[in-house]
Amino acid sequence: MLRGSAVAIVMATFVAAGAVGAAAIRNKAEGRSQRSAAGTAAAPGTDSVTQAAKDTPRDSATDRPTVFQSKPVSSPAAAPVTAAPVATVARTPDRQRPTLIPVVPAGQSDLESGVTAVRGDTDVVVAFDTPMMRTRRPEKFEQFVRTTLPLVYGSAVRNVLARIPDGTISGQGELLTELPKRGVRIPLDGAWSIRLYPETRPGQDGPLVIRYRVTVVPTTE
Repeated sequence: MLRGSAVAIVMATFVAAGAVGAAAIRNKAEGRSQRSAAGTAAAPGTDSVTQAAKDTPRDSATDRPTVFQSKPVSSPAAAPVTAAPVATVARTPDRQRPTLIPVVPAGQSDLESGVTAVRGDTDVVVAFDTPMMRTRRPEKFEQFVRTTLPLVYGSAVRNVLARIPDGTISGQGELLTELPKRGVRIPLDGAWSIRLYPETRPGQDGPLVIRYRVTVVPTTE
């Protein structure tokens, strides 16, 4: 009986061990089949990742994927705006501003002893048609000009006349025929001159100088 019991115990132990081993083998087989199924499901994603890795540009020196950095997009530079040119007016100061201007007011002024001066836009007419003033003698006319011209243009012209020798004014031409047409020139400076024209009227013994017209002009005229 003892020997039979021992044999039964040994057999029961082998049976139990076999059952345990079969369960372990079955569990192992099931786990392997599950892992295989999981691997099969992940295969498409793995292929995509692998293909993406293949398509990614690589730096030939380091075999690392090349990283592209996006560049900021700048708006096109605005075209430069050129201001419209400003119109300018050419000025000729020497012609617009004579160095000598009349001191008598515009219109008619009484100078002395019946002598009058009429100032216009560009000239002054000095009239002296009186018995004591009108003349046909060059020396008397020049003396009259030297006396009255400073009354028209001020003391500045007196200094100019003082530098001119006597006889220079009337000696520029025949008083009654040439000077009324050609005029007398009295230089002021390098740019301006006084231009003076005697004017006559008929008298009993021939023409008489009764007035003169004077203006300041550029020396080139």
